[in-house]
Amino acid sequence: MNQTTVLSDSQLGEILFRKNNRSGKYIIRIKLHNISVTIPKGGTYKEAERFFKTNRTFVIQKREKMKAEKAALPKQEIPFSNETELRRQANAFLPGALKQLARKHGFTYQSVTIRKSKTRWGSCSSKKTISLSLYLMLLPLHLKEYVLLHELCHTIHMNHSPAFWALLDQCTNGKSHELRKELKNYHPQS
Repeated sequence: MNQTTVLSDSQLGEILFRKNNRSGKYIIRIKLHNISVTIPKGGTYKEAERFFKTNRTFVIQKREKMKAEKAALPKQEIPFSNETELRRQANAFLPGALKQLARKHGFTYQSVTIRKSKTRWGSCSSKKTISLSLYLMLLPLHLKEYVLLHELCHTIHMNHSPAFWALLDQCTNGKSHELRKELKNYHPQS
């Protein structure tokens, strides 16, 4: 078998089968626009296809649920506000809020900058410089705080590892997943 093989399914479209010698079992990954099956070391395409067909009904149900969730949660466009006023508000609020949260949770950072980023709410460099989007001011307070805590956690873990998420979960009283999901519904309007 080649490293990658494609199976065409009448209802689900193309299913990608990939050999992965680091995997210990057959795995089906379901995404909104693609489905893949991992074949473990020593596994066969024939067995992977059988595994997929055994779980096909579940895959269809899961895909339908994902489509329904996406339709039920349309992205909320944040109305554009006067940029000068937004920057004034951001400079007045965000650095102080970041400092307060850092003190409360025991984080340290080098500096903070406010930028006009429309693609990221915030970022943290390896030198512990935190950059925040002025568009954070258009979010509800609890989501502003979530973004600030997210960036502060990056001063400890410069990745999205399980340790990072555990730390963020600790800082948000176990609500990091819920807040992350809610934040995905907001995007600044260009």
